[in-house]
Amino acid sequence: MRRSTMAVATAAVLSLLAVGPPVAADPGDAPGTYENHVMDDLADAFSDPSIIQGKDGYWYAYATQTSLRKDNRGGPWDDQYFMPIMRSLDLVDWEYVGEVFGRDNHPEWRDFEKTYYWAPDVRYIDGLYYLYYAAAGGGGPRNQIGLATAPTPAGPWTDIGRPVIEEDDGANQIDPALFVDDDGTKYLYYGSFKDAGVRAVELNADGTAPVGDSVQVVGSRQGEAPYVVKRDGFYYLFYSGLGCCEREKGGYPVFVGRSDSPLGPFTDRDGDSLTGLYPGGTIVNSPNGNRWVASGHSANVVDHSGQEWILVNGFDRFEEDLTWGGRPTLMDRLDWIDGWPTVNAGAWSSDGPQTAPVGAWDAGSRFEDGLGGFTAEGPGRWTTGEDDLSGGFAAGGANSPTPSFLLPDDGPSGDVRLEADVRVTDDRGRAGLVLGYQDSRNNAVAWIDVSGLLTVEVKRHGRIVERAASQAYEGLDLSAWHSLTAVIDGGAAHVELSASLLGMPLAELDVEVPDWTPGGAASTRGAAQVDNLGATALYEPVTERIADPEVGDLLFGEEFDDADLAGWEWFGAPDGQVQDGSYVWPTQDADLSGKGAMASALLHDAPEGTYTVEAKLHLPISEDPATDESQRPQAGLVAFQTPSSSIHLAPVKNGPSGQVLLWIGRDRNPWPEMQVGTAADDLWLRLRHTVDPDTGEHLFQAATSRDGVDYTWGGVWHLPEGVDPQIGLVSMAGEGLTATFDYVRFYE
Repeated sequence: MRRSTMAVATAAVLSLLAVGPPVAADPGDAPGTYENHVMDDLADAFSDPSIIQGKDGYWYAYATQTSLRKDNRGGPWDDQYFMPIMRSLDLVDWEYVGEVFGRDNHPEWRDFEKTYYWAPDVRYIDGLYYLYYAAAGGGGPRNQIGLATAPTPAGPWTDIGRPVIEEDDGANQIDPALFVDDDGTKYLYYGSFKDAGVRAVELNADGTAPVGDSVQVVGSRQGEAPYVVKRDGFYYLFYSGLGCCEREKGGYPVFVGRSDSPLGPFTDRDGDSLTGLYPGGTIVNSPNGNRWVASGHSANVVDHSGQEWILVNGFDRFEEDLTWGGRPTLMDRLDWIDGWPTVNAGAWSSDGPQTAPVGAWDAGSRFEDGLGGFTAEGPGRWTTGEDDLSGGFAAGGANSPTPSFLLPDDGPSGDVRLEADVRVTDDRGRAGLVLGYQDSRNNAVAWIDVSGLLTVEVKRHGRIVERAASQAYEGLDLSAWHSLTAVIDGGAAHVELSASLLGMPLAELDVEVPDWTPGGAASTRGAAQVDNLGATALYEPVTERIADPEVGDLLFGEEFDDADLAGWEWFGAPDGQVQDGSYVWPTQDADLSGKGAMASALLHDAPEGTYTVEAKLHLPISEDPATDESQRPQAGLVAFQTPSSSIHLAPVKNGPSGQVLLWIGRDRNPWPEMQVGTAADDLWLRLRHTVDPDTGEHLFQAATSRDGVDYTWGGVWHLPEGVDPQIGLVSMAGEGLTATFDYVRFYE
């Protein structure tokens, strides 16, 4: 894939459109399995992934500007791919298609030689592909958000010639994502770790400029890479936390909140606002102690069975070439449990063979080679056609109001997921997805017409006995390809009309359907054109999260009843004191970095093997007096080998927001650290220690609670094998607050 000029890759966009089956991403994968990272024969780095299912049946993935392969790196522009594009028929085996921009095809409103092209977000609207991206670096007055469009997901891409957002609203204008609501209103989400937080703004009908002012939807310095999906009437806002680009100490967890409005306010599973003084956020993915760290900046996709998957980028912390910096793409199952998403039932990013997505229909066709596998029923006959966007497609039926059907010869029964791309070519006719078929007089069909009306009709003995309808927004162009899907589960069908299966339903219906054979397409007046028509056995949803770590019996503890701290020792000078049954310790203007005054730590030998340490803490971060960014007073638990090999769990005021962080670094800068739970002035903190049997590393999983009963378990970090860490307390990183520890307890 190394090439000397941008023109080679640009030409590849056209030549690869006609290639045969894609090259296997990993020939070592057993059939029906895959292993992270994906695309591993094509890309060592495929960061900030975005994904869409194209109307030609391929899934297309896009990434931030990258060298792709380690042996391509050079620089600053040697062997760069300016938002590379891959495609796959099964989400496992990928092939290279091309890139969005190049030296001969790039935005003219910035200096190409000084601009980085980051974080593409790809959507399909009424026959055209939209790609929002971040233009960053020295090529403009600030980071800006751009937009390019294309007739196909492979391109060619044409920039609109100006940034989408002109004003500076205090946010970092990167990581854009578009959401189109069921009334046709477009919203753009963007932002990254400034005081203005993550923003959302309504766009004009063309999606090219804002309408009104932006609003904050994620709190200050809390996250980036936002996007919204709509599910069961809620708008779910995904975003990623601190530590995007740190191999040695990057957490980058994925969070989510939900709202009944696309502009929020968004709250997490506990009901905490994402924009409060102590912003909430339900963890979707976080490092779990295996090889993958900094595993965030996510995108969602659905396979043919209806199972959702999440793509993130991450670092392999065991990779020897630490100077490379490339972030490959990881893919894992996204489970929705009790209304909230989590990766692998809460186990998070996988390292090892996994069951692959369902990339083939049980019965279906892209109609690239005729109508094989399908039989026409009813008046007229079905034919095939071809266009640049979809490739082959089926066109059906007679010019008659009587429906004609295109049915699979051997379709699945029972609980299934049905899908098709459809368009209507006659304003008198309709295109349909067959929910159940017994014969031409007994059937159930989900229909659309050019007005945007989604209708389900159940016929018995030639008469409509049940009818339900949902109207899409006025102006929706159903003469362009749109996606029609149905999930049939226990006789209940959920039907959606959408642009491209990205969690943005334009019309929805829930109906009961008879137990007839599902699958196939329908047409009246010859108006239906259908592609990517498939029926697949419905996935088996995961309904229970993995259990939180089990905390056993009390081993020993320190209740601070007297000043004799038997078993405790100091790293550094003693500080603080026992007072009224607590340990009271003003925060020190020192830290563990060695760059200035070295902080003290009150330490105790830990038990062997698996254990949990817990402390109750009062630290009034809501009263943080610091006006100097170098002052970040914090206090909490520490796992300590040496100052440079230590982690601590502590709340802190990070700009206008309070956060609880697992401090992977040893200084007071919160940037690369890992968020855990929701902050408060009064907290219960836990560190759960285990030993990795393969590496011998000491693994610590962090948890927080605001009532001492319900704990949020966050990510895992590691300390080297060999020296057993001591466990203790710190109070440091800036003067002005006083920490009060009620107790420290060790449990089995």
